[in-house]
Amino acid sequence: MKKLLLSIFLLNIAVAGDLDKFKIREEIISGNQGKKSQAVAFGLSLIVPGLGQAYLNRFDVGKYFLASEISFWLLYFGMNEYGRWLNDDAINFAVLHAGIDRWGKTNDFFADIENFRSVYDYNLRKSRNREYEKLYDVEKFYWWWDSDQSRQRYKDIRTKSRAVKYYAKFAIVFIIANHLASAIDALILARKFNQNLEPKLGFIPSNGGVKFYINFTIP
Repeated sequence: MKKLLLSIFLLNIAVAGDLDKFKIREEIISGNQGKKSQAVAFGLSLIVPGLGQAYLNRFDVGKYFLASEISFWLLYFGMNEYGRWLNDDAINFAVLHAGIDRWGKTNDFFADIENFRSVYDYNLRKSRNREYEKLYDVEKFYWWWDSDQSRQRYKDIRTKSRAVKYYAKFAIVFIIANHLASAIDALILARKFNQNLEPKLGFIPSNGGVKFYINFTIP
């Protein structure tokens, strides 16, 4: 999963970098020669990836940052929802195979039933450890797994649910990285755009003296 997220992010940067080499010429030729604020470009893309590039009339680059932003958020919410669905599936499984009443129970209860065959085994262990404050009311917190295989199945589903939610956090890391990358890219684009609007003075010798010229460098 981490390799997939990293691959998407690096591909986005690579494509944006390639396009950057060809589009400043088009911007100059089109006649839109007003200087752009580097701070505004940076800030816009820091808030919404791709927005700074749109401000620079470079959404051909910005659309990749925006697409990455949408993809990472969809991945984050999708994985969290899948993790929640798995957890609910595990609880429903426990209702059928351990006879629990799911309502009004804390997450500690659902964790405890992973490790003990029944509420009686749990209470016996806590009594031996003199953890009397952790004893369960047998009637209210009853459970008794019909087999160890069922208990292990429940535990496996819960473990998968936690793993999915853990990996969802990596999407947030790449969302933050995408914001920073888009902002830096917008800053560089604005700087290059403004630099290419600045005339460069020079001169060349001629038979009649010296000729001065003004040159606009277009990458």
